[in-house]
Amino acid sequence: MAYGTILFDIDGTLCDPGDSIIESARFALAKLGIEETDEQALRRFVGPPLEYAFKDYYDFDEDTTKKAVTLFREKLQSDGIKLYKAYDGVTELLDELLRAGKTVAVVTSKINHIARAALESTGIAKYFEVVGSQQPDEVVKKEVVLSRVLSELGVTDKSSVVMIGDRMHDIEAAKEYGIDSIGVLWGYGSLEELQEEGATHIVKDTHELQRLLA
Repeated sequence: MAYGTILFDIDGTLCDPGDSIIESARFALAKLGIEETDEQALRRFVGPPLEYAFKDYYDFDEDTTKKAVTLFREKLQSDGIKLYKAYDGVTELLDELLRAGKTVAVVTSKINHIARAALESTGIAKYFEVVGSQQPDEVVKKEVVLSRVLSELGVTDKSSVVMIGDRMHDIEAAKEYGIDSIGVLWGYGSLEELQEEGATHIVKDTHELQRLLA
């Protein structure tokens, strides 16, 4: 299938957040009296909306969840964005997609100004026609953001659209709207996670992804 509209997740797909997500989560939890020392537990924060992550993993009530999210974002904005970097091959991939006349956009659970800061700091913001994200104080699932992006792009043929990401939430969102998905293995998910969720395709590196999209 030749995809004309290509949607990307940010963390773990376009950009490596380095330790920024882990340290921001650790900071927020510590402020709330939880000393989390398990790195794997903290890595779970890469991918899902923060509100769901804090509720699901630590059984926070609504007020505590809001406090945790606020603390997380404060830490990320003050110290974390500078740790971001584009994955090897991403810039070359985006160059090739634009040369081929593809429409490229972002679908992320990040709030808008943090998503844009991450893209700007890594030098790849210029490639995207639309950056779909959450607004401050908004809590929506990724499929809601994806729906907005499809609408903003004026997509009428969903068979020409593909969602690319490293976690189950990206694949779930694509399935919700009946579009294909590509799971990438260089991020924070796993082969098993992507297979179980039913990714249409799975690729190991940006070269394989470029060949598939070409």
